[in-house]
Amino acid sequence: MTETGPCCLVYLKGIHCSYHQLVDEQVKIPLHTTGSGIKLLSIRVPLPKAYSGDKDIKQFDGWLHSMLWWMKINHYAGPEHEHDHIMLTVMYLDEKAKTWFNDNVEGINHWRWVWTFKDIITGLYDQFIHELSIQDVTQKFYSVKYTTDGDVYGFYHELKHYTSRMIHAPDSYTFNTQLMMELPSSMIWSVVDKGVTTETSSLHEILHMAKRVKEGNKVMQQYDDHRQVGVTVPGHSVHANDEKSQ
Repeated sequence: MTETGPCCLVYLKGIHCSYHQLVDEQVKIPLHTTGSGIKLLSIRVPLPKAYSGDKDIKQFDGWLHSMLWWMKINHYAGPEHEHDHIMLTVMYLDEKAKTWFNDNVEGINHWRWVWTFKDIITGLYDQFIHELSIQDVTQKFYSVKYTTDGDVYGFYHELKHYTSRMIHAPDSYTFNTQLMMELPSSMIWSVVDKGVTTETSSLHEILHMAKRVKEGNKVMQQYDDHRQVGVTVPGHSVHANDEKSQ
């Protein structure tokens, strides 16, 4: 069941404000390229993929960002293009999302007479994302995994993405502990060995040390790889077979 108390309403209002701010940042002011050397006609901006009403927050945000960028780069920015923003939006809605638009914005039974572009974006969020986001975002935060081929800061930003969607975001100690515990064991030991822990260190210190350890491990792996195939230095060549014969 979705929370409906004052805390949830404050949270939802905050989410709406965030989307409104994003819209303003991207399409409130026209893009000026005079003197920048940018020739917009030579830039091919991929058309946005239609949003179908999928409940995946990343898909919704990705669709919105691509829509806003397409509008901005094609000179559909500025308050005079408010109606264009709405018309362009409906062109890139599909399935359930388009049905919602037809029923609520333009249908004969629409429940409000005046819709702004921002209203439509937050309306889509409320209809398809909000409820599942509340139920699922905490679980996703605790299920994010660090990948060995990924970046420490990329892992951090993914965790941060989910905390920004929580009604009750974790405190700094809980966040730092979750980040530390999902690092590879060898990396955790190296970080702690250098005196960096969740109890005594800031998030910045943890990220900085984890990145240093990862980079150091990468260099060590390169050295090991070179030792296996042989490393050429000025005036001498050392091969794995040479080492074994010594």
